Amino acid sequence: MSKPEWRRWPWLSWCVVAATLIGCQSIVASGVSRPRLAVLLPMGHRDAELRHNFLQGFRLGQASVEACGEPFPQVAWHGTNSGDAPDPQLMPSTELKLLVAPPSGDLRAFAAFADERDLTVLLPYQRGQSLDTLRGLEGRERLWPLVPSRQEDLKAMVVEDPSALESTSSKAFVELFKAAGGIVESYEAQPVQRVDPSNNGRLQRFKDDMAWSWVPTVVVADAPNGPLSRELRAEQQQGRFGGGAPQAPNWIWLTEAEDLQDAPAVPWQQLGLQHPARGAAWAEFQQDFQQSTGKAPSLLAGAGFDAARLLALADAAPLPLSADGGIDAMGWLDPDQKEVVPICQAFDQRRRGERLRLKAVASDSRFRAGLAPSGQAMAGLIE
Repeated sequence: MSKPEWRRWPWLSWCVVAATLIGCQSIVASGVSRPRLAVLLPMGHRDAELRHNFLQGFRLGQASVEACGEPFPQVAWHGTNSGDAPDPQLMPSTELKLLVAPPSGDLRAFAAFADERDLTVLLPYQRGQSLDTLRGLEGRERLWPLVPSRQEDLKAMVVEDPSALESTSSKAFVELFKAAGGIVESYEAQPVQRVDPSNNGRLQRFKDDMAWSWVPTVVVADAPNGPLSRELRAEQQQGRFGGGAPQAPNWIWLTEAEDLQDAPAVPWQQLGLQHPARGAAWAEFQQDFQQSTGKAPSLLAGAGFDAARLLALADAAPLPLSADGGIDAMGWLDPDQKEVVPICQAFDQRRRGERLRLKAVASDSRFRAGLAPSGQAMAGLIE
C-alpha cells in the first residue's frame, strides 16, 4: 500500500466517529474540496475521551450558529497521532487560513507550520507549561490560545492591616503562593495591599480595587476579630465587597489555627479550587450541555464550543489583512472591547467589517495572539 493510501485510513476512521456527532456537512475530504478552515484532532487509542469532549462542545457551538439562521462553514477534519507535528501532506490546500490544533499540541512545531503556510492556529486546550514558552516563541503572533492558563486557577489579592500580627506572614505567603504557580493581583507597587481600617479613603480604594479585579479570593492578614476583618466581613455580608458578595470572594486567613475558632460563620468559602478559570457565559453553556448529554461539561468541551463559533465567524466575511499585508484570520477580534456580544449580533458586526469581542464560555474572550486569555476560577475550603 502506498504512503498516500495508508494515510487515508486514520482519516476514514475519524469520519465514522465525527459523522454521528457533528454532521457530514462539515466533513470534507482533502482533494474533493478546499475549505479555508480545518480541525486537527488526535486519533491515538488513549485520545477517545478527549476527542469526545471536544466534539460534544463543538457540536453545541455549531448548533448555536445555525440557531441564528447561519449555515455552518465547510471544515476539513484531519486525524493525527498525539504529539505529532502538523503534517503538510494531510493539509495540502493552499486556501487553508485557519487551523484548530489538537489539545496540548507542540507549540514550536505549529508556530513554524503556521509561518510556513501563512495561516492562523487556534489552540483550544493549551494549559500546561508549554504556554510559558509563548512569550519568547518566534511566530507566536499566529497562535491563539482559547482557554486561560492554569495560573488563572490560582489568583488572589492579599490585604493586611499593618498593625496586625498576621501581617508578618504576608510576604511569606506571597512567595509560597507564587512558587506554587499562583498569581497575586495588586494595583499597588507592592503585591500586598496595606490597608489601615481607620483610614476610610484607603479602605474605599481597596474595595474599589477588589470590585474592579473580580479576584475570586482575598487573603486576609488580620485576626478574625480584628478591625480590618470585621469591616470587610460586614461589607461583604451586605453585598458591598468584591465582585460577587455575599457569596464571593472567598477568604484565606493568615492566622494561627487556634485563633480561627473566632471566625464567625459566613456565606463564602475558604479555600480550594472548585473549578478552573472560565468565562462568564459558562452557566448557560453548562445548562445546554447537560440537557444535551446528561452530564456536566469539561473545560475542553467549552473550548470546542468556542472554537466552532470562532471558525464560523471567521468564515462569515472576508478575512482582514495584517500590518505586513498578509491574511490575519483573527484580526476581526478586539480584546479591548468593554462589552461582549452574543453570536447572532457578532455575525451582523462581522459582515459590517466591525471588530468585536465574542461572548465565550471557556474564557473572558479577550483573545490575543501569543497570549492566553483570562477567566474566573472559584476557590473554597477543601473539607
